[in-house]
Amino acid sequence: MNKVFNKLFRYSVIFSVLLALLPTQLMAKDILTTTPVTYMLATQLMKGSPITTTYLAPKRYGLERLNNWYATKGEAKALEAGKTAMVAITLKALWPQDPLFVYARQGNINLIEIDASQSISPLARGIASVQLSDGSSSIYAWLNPNNIGTMLSIVSEDLKRIWPEYNGLIEKNQQQLLVDTRLLINQQQQALFDKEIDSVVLLSAQLEDFASANQLFVVQRLFKAELEWTEQDKSALKALLQESPYLWLLTTKKVSQQLKQLLPDFSNILVIDSIDRWGGSGIKLEKPLQRWLF
Repeated sequence: MNKVFNKLFRYSVIFSVLLALLPTQLMAKDILTTTPVTYMLATQLMKGSPITTTYLAPKRYGLERLNNWYATKGEAKALEAGKTAMVAITLKALWPQDPLFVYARQGNINLIEIDASQSISPLARGIASVQLSDGSSSIYAWLNPNNIGTMLSIVSEDLKRIWPEYNGLIEKNQQQLLVDTRLLINQQQQALFDKEIDSVVLLSAQLEDFASANQLFVVQRLFKAELEWTEQDKSALKALLQESPYLWLLTTKKVSQQLKQLLPDFSNILVIDSIDRWGGSGIKLEKPLQRWLF
């Protein structure tokens, strides 16, 4: 009896040692994200599974502040989160400065990167990006709902390979979000049609993708912060809108008192959420595309 007990004890010790030596990724289950769109994709695709998704960035920080946060206050948080994570979903091809994987990988050399903007494969299927006047590409591609379908397909394919036991669930969730995305596109186009929006003045650089996706004619761009507008800028904008009252102003910011005073009788202003930070709205699990509506 003692011999049997001793043998079982030795086996349990050996098993414990082997378990401790398993790669970190086999013990992990979490997905890390740092942008609302990647969080939305991950939570929707894994909905109904025990797999969790963590949004690492501070809620009030937009994309332009993330690199500084990760390099300072966020470094330790990213490293710690990386220790128990299996996947980091990035936008690396679209946004080369995406800091998530670089910092989270310091806590787990086995961390897997999924680039939602371009598949990491020989075919390298990617989203459609808008080229800006300076030759760079806009990083706000998620404001083009057509790109969400492509991102969804890229992320889904990788998640199914990582967690094959949830293939059926992921496929089901993918199809549902694809249907919701098509409805979103129809709703956006109908809203623009109802408001008779076809020619616009962009007050926010983030809206280049939105304008391109909806085939809007951009008459003028005024991307300077309102506090930096010169008298010449103000006069030119007023003159343009007086000559073409059918134009619409598109902005990502709440309509300011300065703009109201400058254009007291002008109401063709559309505010669109740039969805570049968590903010106060976040991403609702049951209404994941709500922030894309306007």
